[in-house]
Amino acid sequence: MNMTNIGPELAQLRKGKLSQTEMAAKLEMDQSTISRLESGVLNPSPEDVRKYLAALDGDPTAMEFAKHWASEWKILDKPAFRHPYRKDLWLADCALAKLRPFTVAPTPPDLLEQAKMYDKGLREAAAFLLDLKHNLSFVGNIAAGKTSAICAMTNLLIESAKSFKQAVVLETGPGWITQCEVQIAYMDPGSDEVGKFGLVIYPHPDDEIFRQASDVCSSLLAMRDGKESESRAPEEVERALRSMSGLVRKTSPGPDGGIEDPLLELAHIYNTSETLTAEFIAQMKLEERTTSDLWFNAHSIQEGLTWLQTEFKRVNNGRNPKVSLPKRIDVFVPIKLLKNSLLDVKDIDTKGVDGSPLRPDLQAHLDDPRTITILCSRFAPDTTMLDLIDHLAATGKTSAISERIVFLVLARQEEALAINNEDGTPVETVEEAYALRKAQIRSKLAKYPGGRDIPIFFYDAAQDKPRAVNDFLQQKLEALRSSQAVRLREFISAIDDLVTRRQEAEVQAAFAKLRERLQQYAAVHDQLPQRTTPVYARLIDAFRGSHARTVWASARRNGDWRNLNSYLYVGIGANTDAKTRSDKAITDLDAILEDLLKDPDCSPIRNHLVVLKSDVAAWRLKFLEKVTTRSQEIFRAVLYPDNPLWNACEGFWPEGTGFRSKVVSKIEAWCLANNHQWIQEAVEGITIKNWRDFFIAPIASLCRPDPAKPAPIAEKPPGSIPAH
Repeated sequence: MNMTNIGPELAQLRKGKLSQTEMAAKLEMDQSTISRLESGVLNPSPEDVRKYLAALDGDPTAMEFAKHWASEWKILDKPAFRHPYRKDLWLADCALAKLRPFTVAPTPPDLLEQAKMYDKGLREAAAFLLDLKHNLSFVGNIAAGKTSAICAMTNLLIESAKSFKQAVVLETGPGWITQCEVQIAYMDPGSDEVGKFGLVIYPHPDDEIFRQASDVCSSLLAMRDGKESESRAPEEVERALRSMSGLVRKTSPGPDGGIEDPLLELAHIYNTSETLTAEFIAQMKLEERTTSDLWFNAHSIQEGLTWLQTEFKRVNNGRNPKVSLPKRIDVFVPIKLLKNSLLDVKDIDTKGVDGSPLRPDLQAHLDDPRTITILCSRFAPDTTMLDLIDHLAATGKTSAISERIVFLVLARQEEALAINNEDGTPVETVEEAYALRKAQIRSKLAKYPGGRDIPIFFYDAAQDKPRAVNDFLQQKLEALRSSQAVRLREFISAIDDLVTRRQEAEVQAAFAKLRERLQQYAAVHDQLPQRTTPVYARLIDAFRGSHARTVWASARRNGDWRNLNSYLYVGIGANTDAKTRSDKAITDLDAILEDLLKDPDCSPIRNHLVVLKSDVAAWRLKFLEKVTTRSQEIFRAVLYPDNPLWNACEGFWPEGTGFRSKVVSKIEAWCLANNHQWIQEAVEGITIKNWRDFFIAPIASLCRPDPAKPAPIAEKPPGSIPAH
């Protein structure tokens, strides 16, 4: 398979050896042709490439490039020459090619299953390494300071600004500022001198904007009539909707001050929630808000950042008349987010946590194997970030905790110097304060499985240079990729053993011992222990523990609300139950594999046991993932469309006191109703089936006897009666 976009690779080989002018003279081409070739605008022919390499006069790197360029890859896509794991991927391609004839030749069933397992696992590890795209997802409470930190780390700062706050390109403030998730990505400027800056907006559907507007209007009328004391709509949402409609609040002139509210004035004419909402929406002119992307060709980086700061603020606050309410904003800049890395990294500024950190958007980042999640905390550790780690541990995601979580303390110098040592004496330096706080955080993290491996870093965005924190995050990404490289090499070693040594008597004896232990294990653990907690228990707990306004917002959306998603909690409940019920089975299998790894008789298949141990963890995660998604699907199919239930829950709001408890009772009664018992039974059936399909079945497949060989004659147990 041929490499694509070879021009930039050639340019890297030339730099430091020849100028473009000198290369053009050697190749008898125009310099403009060389420039277009190196930029990828022109696709060079094989003859052009050979001439180009020859012009480098035997440079060792050019010779190595020529060898790589000429190599034929049988299975995998050929990576770029500068790919950090190019040599490992070449070995993987060779191993897969070696394995291919083994899988089509007459092979004993258990060894064939091993070969399939190796093929699948090696392809997955290679695909992970081949792809250079990764995400850094920043998660933190509202007003934790993560947006400012991201801008400082990526140098999205206006140099001429009078203060750090004014320098930050993405809008920040004391909380309830960021409208939605913001993803920041690098865009290669190509042949442009500076490059483009851009915003791509993914808007909310109109029906959700209508619900949000209705929330604002309902609260406004209720507060006017003295029935409520605060708005049920998030402040940043209400501010944006008011800007979109032109009905923004203003301070009144004069000594008495006060607030002028044109929406409240409008309520004198439209005196019901329905009519006020309709007029509110009409003044937003949603039909004209169809623009979804904004671009700017900058003459300088600072000019581009100034444009970006202005336009982002307009979009985030609903002040661009052509753009609707954003659900997500993608920011594109011609600035490498990690300057010294070949990785293609995207920074994700998640919407600040307000209440529970268990949200579908955050869960998606936590589950993504290519994403490092940075838990951002103020100097006094935010308990919600610890709650996320607790959630991962409870749902069997220990590997995610140790491999893909970072604890980032967004320190401020004045806060650090204000704390005391544990003996009551004040700290004298920032470094002393950091060391003390780090020890305190470490003790909290240590109680979670994998928590001891979570790195902790302190960063003061207004004071510190970003290089140290960027190097720290880059090292974490490299460690994540390195773990996949280790797994890739384990597969390569196991494949080599399988293909070259499987006929050895010692190997066959070792596999026989493994098969016997796995057969015994599968027979014992085919069934899971009984469920101990109703599948809907976490859902009920979530509604019981949430703010009444959050419960109301969720009920209005049939349980599908960002800050209280019924179906997410059903999945968490099913996942936690499945994890608890399978814990002993996992522990027992780990013990068997550890025992065999120490057994001298099994040393010939050690590479296979190492791979199998990793596969066991992957199988369990697959089992838990399937239980989670299928339980969510079952409940969503029945609970979401039950409009009478959700209408009844929403209808409790005007009754005042006891709203939340009434909703909890209503939903719990719905779950316990006789005509809904089948839902729990269906989830239980799915859990049992998934355990067998995704965990027991792969183990059993490694124990299949060879049908070509006669089955061994079972020995008669003591005291058995002879057959006549």
